[in-house]
Amino acid sequence: MVLVLAQTGEEVMDNKSQKLLESLRAKRIGVFVDDSNLYHAYKKYGWRVDFGKLRKLLENHCDLKFIHYHIAIPDRSDDVFRTTQSFLSKIEPHVILKKKLLKYTPIAGKFMKKADTDVEITLDAVRNIDSLDVIIVMSGDSDFLELKNYVVYDKKKSILFISYEENMAWELRQCWHLYVNRIKNEVVFQ
Repeated sequence: MVLVLAQTGEEVMDNKSQKLLESLRAKRIGVFVDDSNLYHAYKKYGWRVDFGKLRKLLENHCDLKFIHYHIAIPDRSDDVFRTTQSFLSKIEPHVILKKKLLKYTPIAGKFMKKADTDVEITLDAVRNIDSLDVIIVMSGDSDFLELKNYVVYDKKKSILFISYEENMAWELRQCWHLYVNRIKNEVVFQ
């Protein structure tokens, strides 16, 4: 539940989210962002995360080492190329971009676009786990469940999933998670 101030109508972070962020104090954190997953949620729910604000929020609660933003870049001929470049220029000061080319698969005379960054995110997390206490994966994709098993059981470390509530797989809801909706006021892109 998110608290709403009666006089201003302003949403305030709920206690559970605040306590979760407080539990990160003094922990070395790396964030791994799944752009494709967040993009589809943003299109569905109408608001996007401001990574400058997210960075400040996390820096106030932990020893943030980096935010790796994994994205598949569309071809220059794609209608979304310019808006993608514009968005990236806004977040680039706050994240480390991890780019690959967007895949275009022909199906029935049209092209299906596919980002497929899950493997890259998983390998990035595995390569960095030894220098971190907690991994944050910003995605609601259940494909990351096996990464959770590796981080928790093999490496004896923690993993936190952050995603839009309506977009988080039920399997990840059973893990340590934070709904970005509950910190919306602190991180909404305007």
